[in-house]
Amino acid sequence: MVEIARAHTDRLKELKRKVEEANEYFKDNVRRFEKFTRFVFKTSLTDDEATALASTGKPTIEFNSLESQVSRLRGEFAKQEPALTVRSADGVPLTMLTPEFSQTLDVIEAHLRAIFFDGTNDMLDYQVYSDLLAGGFSVMRVFTEYINEKSFEQNINVERVFDPTLTVFDPLARKSHKGDGKFCGELYPMTKSEFEEEFGEEATKQMKFTRTLGGFSWSFQNQKEEIVLVCEYYEKKQKKETILQLSNGHAVTRKEYEQFIKEWEESGNIEQAPIPIKERKTLIEHIVRYRFCETEMLDVTETNFKFLPLVFVDGNSVMIRDTGSSSQMTRPYVYHAEGIQRLKNYAGQCLGNELENTVQHRFMIAEEALPTDAANQEAYRNVQKADVLTWKHFLDTNMPEITLPPPREIQRAAIPPEITQTFVGADQMMQMILGNYDSQQGTTNAPVSGIAFARSAIQSNNASVPYIVGYIKGLNRVAQIIVDLIPKYYRTPRTLPILKPDGKRSFMTINKQGSLYMNFDPNHLQVKVEAGVNFAMQKEIALTTLIAMTNANEGFAKFFSDEGLPVILDNLEIRGIDQLKEKANEWMGRQKQQEAQQAQMQQQQVQMQTQQQQMQMQAMQKELQSPTEAQIEALYVQQKAQTDAENLAIKSRDSETKFLEVMAKIQGADVDRELKAAELIAKQERETLDSVLKVGQHISKVAEQNNKSEGGQNGQTLD
Repeated sequence: MVEIARAHTDRLKELKRKVEEANEYFKDNVRRFEKFTRFVFKTSLTDDEATALASTGKPTIEFNSLESQVSRLRGEFAKQEPALTVRSADGVPLTMLTPEFSQTLDVIEAHLRAIFFDGTNDMLDYQVYSDLLAGGFSVMRVFTEYINEKSFEQNINVERVFDPTLTVFDPLARKSHKGDGKFCGELYPMTKSEFEEEFGEEATKQMKFTRTLGGFSWSFQNQKEEIVLVCEYYEKKQKKETILQLSNGHAVTRKEYEQFIKEWEESGNIEQAPIPIKERKTLIEHIVRYRFCETEMLDVTETNFKFLPLVFVDGNSVMIRDTGSSSQMTRPYVYHAEGIQRLKNYAGQCLGNELENTVQHRFMIAEEALPTDAANQEAYRNVQKADVLTWKHFLDTNMPEITLPPPREIQRAAIPPEITQTFVGADQMMQMILGNYDSQQGTTNAPVSGIAFARSAIQSNNASVPYIVGYIKGLNRVAQIIVDLIPKYYRTPRTLPILKPDGKRSFMTINKQGSLYMNFDPNHLQVKVEAGVNFAMQKEIALTTLIAMTNANEGFAKFFSDEGLPVILDNLEIRGIDQLKEKANEWMGRQKQQEAQQAQMQQQQVQMQTQQQQMQMQAMQKELQSPTEAQIEALYVQQKAQTDAENLAIKSRDSETKFLEVMAKIQGADVDRELKAAELIAKQERETLDSVLKVGQHISKVAEQNNKSEGGQNGQTLD
């Protein structure tokens, strides 16, 4: 066996204590699971009840009605197919929303559908739902395994654990799937010989193989077989990391970014690598698996899981506070019907006891009155055969005074009516408790219509919805785990099984050039699982509604005739519906092809008509280009009239032009006259001014001469 670090081996006592405490915390739920599973599927009589019946002489009979109620719901659920959707998570960068990313979402959704609804998972949904109805809870396990013994490729699978009662979860977990807890574990019972063959004989030397009364035993003896419990314990580990937000919107750890830069440079990329723009500290979780037994730590493995691989599937549990502490109480679907089932059993046992102890004698007679011969005694023994009863009337023929009473019929005592009423009414009360009403149609006197009966069937089915919701919650968690594992395990070129929404199975090539690569970030995806509408009665009602609407509205009928055929077929529950859907798809394809051909033919006809019209127009134009004599004469007359009209218009325009010229000359002559008159007046004014100037010059000259003459005379005098 591989040597394990001392740090791990020293934790053996601690891990065993956690497993034992978790087992003790969930002990009542485990007992309830075992009790009601046995009560529904094996016998509704306990050992104490069987002993009491034997002591009172009553028959040990039972009338189990619960299994039929549970089986009915299981049968309806087998037709269910939850609706699964994969979409981008909130806050995804817009640069990530590419066509390749959308195609990745579609492929992952189809692959999840293939995992959940494949027959290779041993009807996972049916088994889990049966656990919820009869036991109150179940557990699923996500694991990886090699495709075959010579393969290095691994598949991601999910299955129901071998025994849900042999699992443990952190008592502090609060979510329905218990994935928020610190640990979980699964216990495997192995025979001593199997254990020693795999792990050696050293580990079993210190085992006692004794069962603790009312407690937990790691090794015990089951009849003559010695059993060893091996625990696979999954624990969350946290480590501090620095995450970086890159310029392209992605978030990676610092170590991942350093590796990315190294590969980027080695690949010879010329472009600049995305650079960090933000950073912060965070805690990254991963799962470590411990495998141990009572005495030794057998194995320690670092897994690629981010989430705990065991998923708790809750039926309809409640939190109960008792003596100051609260604990989870899981309840099976039949939990509250236990009492009425026991009452029905008791009433049936009393009824059987009455019938069993019914007096078989038909006559009562005194011993002395019995006939002595065998022939007459046979009439008393075989009362079904017609005969004559004889008896002794006198005690003795010698003593006629002593007469004997004649034979007297024994009246059968009636069974108390309360027993019969209780036995018959128990079924109706059980239906009321379970919320199952549709079976009451046969117990009521009032007539019930088919529609009312169908509605009551759906109402009855709704009573089990809390358990379907619990299953859907568990399936959501499983899908989340698988989405996180896909990019870690699907890293090489391979084919991926997918299941399309129309139910067709196929394969998709991944991680190959020209195909899709599974290198997405799981944090960018979000999975949602919802309950599917596949209940048979709901389909029937939907089909009836569609037929009524198509009869009421011609447009709706035309639409459904052309486009709604797949919806109608989805609501049909008949043999060969899958083949019919395929044929219908082929037929619709042919119809659309024929419609396309008809449309093309119509278009060709329109084109031909258009061409014919064009040809006719061209012919008419040619006829116009080569007219007849009458047409020529008509054209000559028309052209002449047009020419005369044009000449007349030209003459009119010439006349108007001449008129305008004349008017212009007239207006010009007037202007000339006005100009000449103005020139004459100006000339006269110039002549007048010249005369005035000359007169003024003459006067000035005369004045100057006079002044000079007067000045000479004065000068002579002064001298």
